[in-house]
Amino acid sequence: MEKLQELESLLNRLIDDYVKTKEENEKLWARMNEALSKIEKLDKEKRELESLVEMYRSSLNSLVEKLQNMLGAVDYAVEADRQDKT
Repeated sequence: MEKLQELESLLNRLIDDYVKTKEENEKLWARMNEALSKIEKLDKEKRELESLVEMYRSSLNSLVEKLQNMLGAVDYAVEADRQDKT
């Protein structure tokens, strides 16, 4: 009879441990899913920012090229004016 009570007590502890472990496991999975969602969100934001940077870089390169062309035209006009005066 005493062995039966010990076995029952052991079984109850195992069940309690299982319930606690299951709850912990569910909490950990929830935290992991939150972390994965955050990673996905941050990765999406990173890609959007990289795209924006690339767009700005392209725009700046285009503007620099236009400025260089304008400066070249101005230099050409100034040089032509000098030659006309001489």
